[in-house]
Amino acid sequence: MIYYVGDIHGNVNDVAAIDRAAIKAGVEIVVQVGDFGMHWPGQTCPINKYFEKRKRQGRPGPIWYTCAGNHDNWDKLTDLAAKQDSPSLIELSPDCYYVPRGTIVELDGKAHLFFGGAESTDREYRTEGKSWWADETPSAAEFQKFFDGMEQHPEVVVTHDAPLCVEIYRHGRSNQPTPRNLQNVLTHAGHVPVQWYFGHHHILNSWEIDGVNFHCCGFHGEWVEG
Repeated sequence: MIYYVGDIHGNVNDVAAIDRAAIKAGVEIVVQVGDFGMHWPGQTCPINKYFEKRKRQGRPGPIWYTCAGNHDNWDKLTDLAAKQDSPSLIELSPDCYYVPRGTIVELDGKAHLFFGGAESTDREYRTEGKSWWADETPSAAEFQKFFDGMEQHPEVVVTHDAPLCVEIYRHGRSNQPTPRNLQNVLTHAGHVPVQWYFGHHHILNSWEIDGVNFHCCGFHGEWVEG
């Protein structure tokens, strides 16, 4: 079993609660769908310290994977990727990894295609490089990599936002590049995944649309079992 966890936004208490639930249920993998809130500049991230302490004390816990969202530090992700020679899994903390856009990872025997990022609707109230990063929006090359990954027939897709066919109301969403391009990939790819997990909208709900089971994974400690 895997826990697919919604937006965390830096709340270490949510991480600890999910860990406890996972240990109790025997779950060894947690997939976090972005807006994790790690490595923000100018502060010591409590989630980083939590994973470091868990490792240092030899405490049990699942391995975490995230696709990253619009409220994640994309400059730091790029820096960590360069320092780690751009692997398919970028270590954020012990037993906690960022999966780069368009990367496929096999988890619990199933191919998972990861693709993080989305548009912040509040960026005019944020400061670039401190609380907002332009790389939150995937590039054309990254969307091409996502399309190429879809052509490899992954069973599960993990994104931060959802394609437009998932009818979630958010002002101006139909004009945002990420949901539009996610929809373009889904429409034109020669493959339909069985499960598609996402976050961003802070609700816990599921939809079946044209053979795909979409799941919005909630907010602050909520998750979907898969």
